[in-house]
Order: sequence, then structure tokens, then C-alpha cells
Amino acid sequence: MRIGITITLGCVLFAAACSKGENAGAEEARKEAEAEQKAREARGEAAKKIAPPVPGQAKIPCEQLIDLPKYQEATGETEPLTIRTDAKEEPEAAATCSLVRGGKKFTEAEQAAKLKKDGRLGVLPGDVVCQVSAFCWTIEDPDRFKKKCAQRKDSDDESMGSYACRQTVMVGAFDVYVYRFFDADTKCILQVKGGASQMDNDITLKCAKVARDTIGPAQIAVTGSAPPAPAPAAAGSGAAP
Repeated sequence: MRIGITITLGCVLFAAACSKGENAGAEEARKEAEAEQKAREARGEAAKKIAPPVPGQAKIPCEQLIDLPKYQEATGETEPLTIRTDAKEEPEAAATCSLVRGGKKFTEAEQAAKLKKDGRLGVLPGDVVCQVSAFCWTIEDPDRFKKKCAQRKDSDDESMGSYACRQTVMVGAFDVYVYRFFDADTKCILQVKGGASQMDNDITLKCAKVARDTIGPAQIAVTGSAPPAPAPAAAGSGAAP
């Protein structure tokens, strides 16, 4: 059992704020797409059926969406990360995948000692380092996505080297960031945030960059295949697994 009522309360508020906002955004996007289609038909334009990136509210396996070695490398985690499916956190997402820190879990006595030494527990073994969600059931476009970002009073952000809508959530004394962006390759909205105990925004940003660079059509295909396994390191290279 993790110590600290304050930390737990902040985590619950963090998760609730993000989930509610994105679910509402997905419903809004669906209604806007329907209105645009009706407007085209009213102008006498030929009806054109446009399918969302993932039709029928199908779910994507996290093992297919997540290229785990890339996240391991980007985050600098020394223990092997594992993937956990957290579909209930974002019910409007085709996939919600958490990357969990490896290593031996702390006992309550070890948690107490760390809390006394560092003043906070931080990300412990078994905690989520970052979480990636793919919203692919609606038809999106980058201009509308930017407009929605302004309506939500979130921040335009270019720290990824490409556009993202950045939400700031207060968790205790910390401002933590949630990155959302329109992915041109898949036409999905990708969301990346830290785990409940993750206060290092730089790690979340690194996860967002990996999501942008590794998630493509094959990763969201209903019958797609998982990302290829990394090539084995040469013997004696000293490369991390």
C-alpha cells in the first residue's frame, strides 16, 4: 500500500480531469463530423462516406500499439518496462496503454524511508511511467483540433518539434503536463500523460515523441501486426536489453 493520502488524492483528481475532457472532446468531434457531412449533402455534393481510422469502436491491443524498446530507450529506465492495458481510464479510446516501471516493489518500511529522505515517493517499481491513448473512432482534422485546444483554454506547444495541445494539471505542488496531438499518419488523436506519481514532465514529453514517431497505420490496424522486435545486440557490445 502506497503511503500518502495527499499524493493519492492528487492522482485521482489528475486522472479524472484528463478522462472527462477527452471523452467530451470525442463526442463533440463526432457531432461536428456528422454536421459537416449533412452540410455537404445539403449543398448537393456527392455523399462521400468517410470512415474513422478505427471503425466500429474496435479495440487495439497495446502490444500492437506500443513499441516497448523505444520507450525503454527514450525514458532511460534501468529496469525492464512492461505494458498494461488500462481501457477503463479512457473508454472513448481505441487503446489506452500504460508503461509500468520494473524492479522489486518497495515494502512499506522502504517507502517510509524514501519519503523521509527525499520528501516524496516519486515513481516506484510497479508505478506507471507514462500512458499512451489513441482516440481513433472519430473523424478528425488538424485545424479543428487546434480550434478545440483554444476552446479548452489549453496551451499550444511545439516542444515535441511538432504541434501539440498541452493541458496543465495541478497535482499537489506540481504542474504536470498532458500532451494531445493530431497524428498525421493515422488521423487519430494521441494523448500522452505521466502516471499518477510521475511529476517529471521531461519524461512525459519523451514518451509523447516516441508515440508520435512509432505509431502508424500498422499499429492501429484492426488486423495489424505488432511492431517488429528490435535486432539483437552484437555480442560484447554492452548494449542495454
